[in-house]
Amino acid sequence: MYNSSTFIDITCPLCGDCKEKHLYHEKVWGGGNEIFLLCLFCDVVFLYPFPLKEKLKHFYENQFGTYMIERSVEMEWNNLEEQYKKLSSREIPLRIPFFDKYLFRGSVCDIGSSTGFTLDYLNKKGFQTFGIEPSKEHALFASRAGNKIFSSFDEIDFQFDNVIHYYVLEHVLDPISFLKDSLKILKSKGYFIFEIPNRNDALYTLYKNAHYKNFIMQKMHLFYYSVKSIRFILDQLSVNYKLLKGERYGLDNHLNWQINNKPGNLEIAISKKTNNAYKNFLIRQGYNDYFIIVGVKN
Repeated sequence: MYNSSTFIDITCPLCGDCKEKHLYHEKVWGGGNEIFLLCLFCDVVFLYPFPLKEKLKHFYENQFGTYMIERSVEMEWNNLEEQYKKLSSREIPLRIPFFDKYLFRGSVCDIGSSTGFTLDYLNKKGFQTFGIEPSKEHALFASRAGNKIFSSFDEIDFQFDNVIHYYVLEHVLDPISFLKDSLKILKSKGYFIFEIPNRNDALYTLYKNAHYKNFIMQKMHLFYYSVKSIRFILDQLSVNYKLLKGERYGLDNHLNWQINNKPGNLEIAISKKTNNAYKNFLIRQGYNDYFIIVGVKN
């Protein structure tokens, strides 16, 4: 059993700092005896111990959908057609402003392309669309619309005008190598866009909701990033970037967590104006729930 003053002597897998690590959270959703530790040098939170690389590969190729059925029942993970529709309707409106502002016309590669809902949207907008997706069933589904889907970086021997990925970086064992590999397949002066969760979101940091903490700290998220820790990575790369803040979930979701201690939205009438004002307040205060990173390869 650990307590809030627990320190563990282990090297940080992100920055290599050898000093003791602070216990951040001792419960891991879907896990066993793992815990989450905080590196006081680079400010990243990481799973300890890490899963084996071979187990991760097998999981994402064959088991990710099964895992998500239990974790996210509203997303129809056992029905790819319904999953495609729901993800498209939820995510595409959030991504369109960044696509319109930043993407070069030409080719785009979506790393972690899932069912291909993002690629299909971009294909209809005139882009040449490619994806990298380790899940065999998702890759097959995404390829049905004509998208070219690879299983890994190793299969690609050319470069794209744009590279995008959404909620992938927190899943990878070596985020710096992953981002370097993603830049290798990006043309010089090409654009990249990616999103990650903010570990300092309102429910965890401001409201300190215990049930939310136990839910959000899950075994397939190997890292949780703050402004400091994601900048630590990006500042090592040959890129120019902007770190933007976004808030996906609104007041109805946060009230549901506070009242019912579970995911979902509280059935209450909240105006769009009020909800947007609440989201903007959280963004200004640094309690936003995700980051959008946009940039150009030097």
